[in-house]
Amino acid sequence: MTNIIIVGYPKSGNTWVVRLVAELVSCPVMGFWNSSHNEIAREGQHRKSDFQCFKSHHQLHEIRNNNILFEEKIIYVVRDPRDIVISGAHYFSIEPWPFVAKLFTKLPILKDLYRKRLKMFSTESYRIKQMVHAILYGSEGIHHWVRIPWNAHYKPYLEHDFFFVKYEDLLGAPEYECKRILSYLGLHRRDDQIREAIVRQSFKKKKKEFLKNNENEKAHFMRVGKRGQWKKKLSKKQKELFLEILSDDLKQFGYPIDDNI
Repeated sequence: MTNIIIVGYPKSGNTWVVRLVAELVSCPVMGFWNSSHNEIAREGQHRKSDFQCFKSHHQLHEIRNNNILFEEKIIYVVRDPRDIVISGAHYFSIEPWPFVAKLFTKLPILKDLYRKRLKMFSTESYRIKQMVHAILYGSEGIHHWVRIPWNAHYKPYLEHDFFFVKYEDLLGAPEYECKRILSYLGLHRRDDQIREAIVRQSFKKKKKEFLKNNENEKAHFMRVGKRGQWKKKLSKKQKELFLEILSDDLKQFGYPIDDNI
């Protein structure tokens, strides 16, 4: 059995990519790597295959499997970190006073008060500010998986020459990128099979499917799925900070350093 592990920094498109890869391979998405929690990406348990897919946000040193019966194929998903900021700001629960939020949401009598009053201080601009800090420096306070900065997460995988795929390339040239993925896995699929897998896992079709089946949590998880949102959402100062700290990283992956591009 071969484990295909789709790994990347949180909000890099891991859920979409792991479903797409599993669709291409025709294997199940088993869940989150080395975890028993109810992973939202899990699907296709009826598929019979010599492969199985897992989603992961682990650092490289955390991902190794000691089970010699399994082979591992690791695919690293990289996304423009500035768009990760915007996606993370809408996904993570980022509160101005986390200890107050924790207290209020645990007490039913105070929950409504919290939602109506205190939560108004967690504005989009505030959440974006906190996510910028997480991406550039790491933030255990936001979530365990963003406790290290974005570049500290991807670099060990790059240095060890693992297979990389860009989220933006999958959006822009899905057939070409799917063929690259299949080649890495040592598999072949006809062009019509590849196109069918892409359509089945398209953002629009998948979200519509979840809403139809009343799987609202899964539908909500798929917020927008676009690229370049940072150009309008980040302040001039935040854009300059990214260039100051991550200019070489952005250039390495071909990401624009000018928001007019």
